[in-house]
Amino acid sequence: MKKMKKRKGKAATAAYSPKEGHSVVIYTHKFKPEHFREGVKIVTEQFPDAQSKIRQKRLNIFLRRPSTHEIVNMSFFDEGAGVGDWHESKGRLTTVKKLQDMLEKPIDIQVFEVDGVVGISE
Repeated sequence: MKKMKKRKGKAATAAYSPKEGHSVVIYTHKFKPEHFREGVKIVTEQFPDAQSKIRQKRLNIFLRRPSTHEIVNMSFFDEGAGVGDWHESKGRLTTVKKLQDMLEKPIDIQVFEVDGVVGISE
C-alpha cells in the first residue's frame, strides 16, 4: 500500500476541507527555547509524513508562536479517519518519543468535533 501525497497551501485545502461532524484535534507543543526551531521542523514534517503512511486523509494547520516557543497543530480528520488509530500509530509514537526531551511540558491534546465551516469572501 503506497502512502498518500502531502500537499501544501491551496492544494491542501482543495484536497480536503473539514465537514460538520468530523474530528479535529488541537495539539500544542511547548518547547524548551533551545529546541524550538528543530521541534517545529519535526512537528511540521514528520507528523504529516507519518499520517500519509497510515493513509488518513487529513488537513493540518500549523500555528507558530516563537515568543513562547510553541507550535499548535490543528489536525482535521476526514470521515473514517480514527483519532485513536492515529494516536496508536507507530509513526506518531516514534515522533512523540523523538520530541520528548525537547519539550518543556507534555503535548497538550484537545479533541473536538467540527460544528460547522464558514468561509467569508467576495
